[in-house]
Amino acid sequence: MGKYCDIVPHATGWVYVIDGVQSASYYHTYELAMEAAKAHVARDRSGRVEIFRRQALNGEMLPTPPMHGTPDQSAPRQSFPA
Repeated sequence: MGKYCDIVPHATGWVYVIDGVQSASYYHTYELAMEAAKAHVARDRSGRVEIFRRQALNGEMLPTPPMHGTPDQSAPRQSFPA
């Protein structure tokens, strides 16, 4: 059974939770929380986190691949009519 890093909504933004311990800081976006969680896991180096998850609207925890790098700025963006 793998260890989990959960990215969950918080009243002030997003936090990550590893082994039931919530991050000391909160993050304004999901992406920032994921990056902070990745950095925490990289510093830990114990290899104990194997599965990243996010909380769905119904409360279910869904596996998600950890983000690598930054979003592709060359990807086309959809705009909505004004």
